Amino acid sequence: MKFKIPYLFFAVVIALFSFSCKTKKEATTTAKSNLSEKDKMEFTFYFYEGIKSKSLGNIDEAVVYFKKCIDKDATDGAPQYEIAQLLYSKRDFQNALIYAKQAVTADEKNQWYNQIYAECLFRNNKLAESAKVYEKLIEQDPAHINYYYSLANAYIYLDKFDESIKTYDKLEKRFGVSEEVSIQKQRIYLKLNKFDKAEDEIQKLITDNPKELRYYNILADMYLTNGYKDKALLAFNKILEVDSLNGFAHLSLSDYYKEIGDAQKSLSEMKMAFKSSDVDIDTKMKVMLGYYSVSENSEEKKKEAYELLDLLVSNNLNEAKAYSMEGDFLYRDKKLKEAKQSYLKAVELDKSKFPIWYQVLIIDSELSDYTSMKKVSADAIELFPNQPGLYLLSGISNLQTNNTQKAIEDLKTGLAFVYDNKELQGQFYSNLGDAYNRIKDFKLSDEAYDNALRLNPNDIYVLNNYSYYLSLRKEKLELAEKMSKKTVELEPNNSSYLDTYGWILYVNQNYTEAKIYIEKAINAGAEKNAVILEHYGDVLYKLNDTENALLYWNKALQAGKGSEFLETKIKEKKLIE
Repeated sequence: MKFKIPYLFFAVVIALFSFSCKTKKEATTTAKSNLSEKDKMEFTFYFYEGIKSKSLGNIDEAVVYFKKCIDKDATDGAPQYEIAQLLYSKRDFQNALIYAKQAVTADEKNQWYNQIYAECLFRNNKLAESAKVYEKLIEQDPAHINYYYSLANAYIYLDKFDESIKTYDKLEKRFGVSEEVSIQKQRIYLKLNKFDKAEDEIQKLITDNPKELRYYNILADMYLTNGYKDKALLAFNKILEVDSLNGFAHLSLSDYYKEIGDAQKSLSEMKMAFKSSDVDIDTKMKVMLGYYSVSENSEEKKKEAYELLDLLVSNNLNEAKAYSMEGDFLYRDKKLKEAKQSYLKAVELDKSKFPIWYQVLIIDSELSDYTSMKKVSADAIELFPNQPGLYLLSGISNLQTNNTQKAIEDLKTGLAFVYDNKELQGQFYSNLGDAYNRIKDFKLSDEAYDNALRLNPNDIYVLNNYSYYLSLRKEKLELAEKMSKKTVELEPNNSSYLDTYGWILYVNQNYTEAKIYIEKAINAGAEKNAVILEHYGDVLYKLNDTENALLYWNKALQAGKGSEFLETKIKEKKLIE
């Protein structure tokens, strides 16, 4: 398809293109004289469009235009170079290498072409070839510092550490001593077990900048890591001579004293580090994480941990992380109320941390503080409206504080957010079953319990509650007995489950079996449970043992609140239902 280019437009293109060429001469196109004028114009047009697409971030479109340039003149390296750069930016190193090589073939001396070619070779693990190109680039432009770094890096990957050192030496000779080079040489010398030379490199940095304490710290850490403990101590003390409050020096000294077995001095230095603002809170948090496991079964370490926690909090009063860590230790050690206060302080400082909110709610649950649980869950839902666990805990707290309709509302809302989590869905349905039963909507209650058991047929809480409520209604008694029997099979020593099963047997007029299971319930720890003692009295009465029935009804009265008929039963000496 032929196209015409207006003269004015072509003039603008040429002007813009000429300007762009001046900014990076070595990488620009030079259309070949053997091309026709039309091909030259089209080549230039495509190249300009490619540059424009590239500047707009339309990489694929730019590649198409540069390929059209190659179709016009495959001997020009500029479009090859541009494609290589674009593919490299997309991490398509294999194809980038193809075009980079073609660019270099077109112009072997072009610095920009050789640079992208060397980078592509390196990325394709052609390390020796990459090194050769960087060597050539340094010969061409010895003032280009990045070429030395790239060459040294290639030698490191080739395990040619001596060659890498030589390259760094050339760089240093030309550009002077630098931290980056000396640190890299130090690492190489340590790898080569040339400790003295590694030491010289850091000493060189100290000589060049004697007030930079970091270098003393690097030197001290190197001594300590490699077993030169006496030298390490001297280096650390040198730091403290200049800056007695240097947190990192105290932190390193703590490690030093730990290494030589002086626990007391190690702790003392760690305390100094925790008092220092030099040491960031994340470093301190890592220390506390180490203490978390070792202090669990050691009173001595636990004492140390709490001393450091006090310093962590007192020196980081506006850091939520500090209070959160304190809360973790307190919660682990069953100090629930104190842990809750620490977590609340953490969320006061940083409301965005959902796990901390959730931990507060878990503590409220363990403390049976449902009033607090209701308030905290409501606050958390405002911040995290898509977290189903919050609605579950809010529903439970409202159910426990007799706000049944609000509980149902929260449970239904939270259930809608649950996906692919059968256990959590089951908990929602279980609590909905309880809530609907309380308002005597037995149809919805049974449906909720059925859904819970469909998700988890062995949910012992649901099996027990569902079967008990059916027995009270005297409905689906066969199902109730089957479910209750399953709870006893799953937990044969649970007094509550034994009583429920015995009571259902009683409702089904199986008094002999009922007596066996309710008696087991009493023996399993329900000697002072008024409800279970009253149940046992009822069973005995049905078995014509009135004397013992009265005995257990009286025990139930002494134990606490029984049924509304308990006192009448005792007074009239007969069963009233």
